[in-house]
Amino acid sequence: MLEGKVLKDFNDKQNQLKNYKKGQKFKAEESRYKELEGKGFVEKGKEIVSKKDKQVE
Repeated sequence: MLEGKVLKDFNDKQNQLKNYKKGQKFKAEESRYKELEGKGFVEKGKEIVSKKDKQVE
């Protein structure tokens, strides 16, 4: 998963057209995040690690 800030308002067609406003945080699977990053909707994302993944270490 990647997470970053929204650069331009958009409606997420893969999430029931949920509206994201500039400045909000957005997180998604890497392929989806990269798609939106390439279109200029989100900044370069940072990888996030879930608590579940941390317990495995």
